[in-house]
Amino acid sequence: MHLLHNKHSLAIMLYDRMDSTRKSSLTLVFLLAFFIIASDMGMKSEAQISPLARCSKDSDCKRYCPTCYQCNCVRRVCLCENSPPLANNIHSQAPPY
Repeated sequence: MHLLHNKHSLAIMLYDRMDSTRKSSLTLVFLLAFFIIASDMGMKSEAQISPLARCSKDSDCKRYCPTCYQCNCVRRVCLCENSPPLANNIHSQAPPY
């Protein structure tokens, strides 16, 4: 009887440990998926693609996106960047007064 009780206690202990491991793994999976989706959304917000603006070279895109920071012709579609990359925002000289 005592041996049966020990086996039952061991089974409950292992089940509880597996259950907490499963919860931790599930939480990790959800966090990882959230970060992947969030980083993808951030990358998409940095650039806009206008499917109506067809091009053959970069200069063709200037008329389609005059307010964009930079326009490029990529695979015959204009790619418009809304703002300069962060690396280009660093000034090498002090601004004139």
